[in-house]
Amino acid sequence: MSEGSAAAGSGDRDARERRREAERWLRSVGLPSFVQRGARADGLADRVVPFLVFALVSSVAASLLGTVDVLIDDDSPTLGALLALLVGVALLAAIAVPILAGWLSAVLLRRRPALRLPLGIAVPAAYILVFPVVVAIAGDPASAVSRAIGAAITTGIAYLLTWLGVGAVLAWAARAALRQTAAIGALVTRALPILMLVIVFAFFSEPVWMVTSTMSPARLFAVAVFFALLCLFFVLPISRSEMKELDEGLESTDHLDPEGAAPRPGPPLSRPERLNLQTVLVFALGLQTVLFAVIVCAFLVLLGIFAFSGEVLEEWVGERLSTVVVLGVEIPFTWALVKTAIFLSCVSSLNFLVSVTTNSAYRVAFFHPLIREARRALAVRARYLAGGDKGVEADGAGQDAGHQRAGRHGRDPAADGRAEHGDEGPEMIEPGPGSAG
Repeated sequence: MSEGSAAAGSGDRDARERRREAERWLRSVGLPSFVQRGARADGLADRVVPFLVFALVSSVAASLLGTVDVLIDDDSPTLGALLALLVGVALLAAIAVPILAGWLSAVLLRRRPALRLPLGIAVPAAYILVFPVVVAIAGDPASAVSRAIGAAITTGIAYLLTWLGVGAVLAWAARAALRQTAAIGALVTRALPILMLVIVFAFFSEPVWMVTSTMSPARLFAVAVFFALLCLFFVLPISRSEMKELDEGLESTDHLDPEGAAPRPGPPLSRPERLNLQTVLVFALGLQTVLFAVIVCAFLVLLGIFAFSGEVLEEWVGERLSTVVVLGVEIPFTWALVKTAIFLSCVSSLNFLVSVTTNSAYRVAFFHPLIREARRALAVRARYLAGGDKGVEADGAGQDAGHQRAGRHGRDPAADGRAEHGDEGPEMIEPGPGSAG
């Protein structure tokens, strides 16, 4: 009898661990609303720690940079260039080190669970109390109180957003942005050549330069926001139609019984779940579009440096021609070139988004993997909500869902596009800096 009770207790612990694993996986892919409400506060302090580490290290870096004064000697351009380079390296370090610290803290918490409670207490205390006290001792007592209050408010907001799931979506977006760098090769080889045919002709057009050179930074930013809104208005109906197909999959027999004997439809999505899944799809498309725009902008700046002489630009732009200066050091391109490159990259981003969502070849390369991941997440959700010993072993269902829907639509997105997570099941993934859910 005791052996049976021990086995039952072990089985219950395994089932709970699998459910926690599914919850971590759902948060890691930006779908915290798929987690049941009662489990959203589980490990809340642990999930906030990476962000607080990021905020603490960022505050320290900002304080250190604020104490440094850089004076550029006009009589020594070599020394000025060296100082500008060092300042640039310091700024990059001030951005990279906090991100690295947050990521390392997440890895440490994942590999050493015994440290979760000590770090959950020590990190907020260091951020709210220790750092302001150190700043006061270092000679700035006036700002110590304001720093402590600001840190306390930031910590409270972090806990709230973590519980609501906003942190999980932001953490997923940060990781997705890094993963999108792997798609640069596909973007350059497939999307860029065709779209650049139109953009390059506009790039060598004098009227375009006359218009962009007169734009103030605020006006150029407004143009970028205008194109971003156009992209959003275009992609929202596309995402709604894809969500309708996913809903049809939930109402059909896409999700199989764990034993493969009888079909079991997945539970319908609630309104928050639908909004969460649609947000992730739109966000993923947006990251692809932003990456493409950055590539186009860099390409045009490089092309402009080689193609346009100072005489040509002076004739086109006139007195508005000015060189970019950073920390007293002249950069070998003009503001007119930068503005024109940004403007045309915004135009090309809209063209790229239309192609990705309507052209079959682009859909296979860039859009189908996103839909496959969405179906896979729905399969994990179905098993998670069903509970039981096989609560997170949903990949078989996800694969069957993809193949069955492909049979109805004539093509298999799983075969056409590369899934970012491969064929692995939910893993023990913890969000990085800014994480939570």
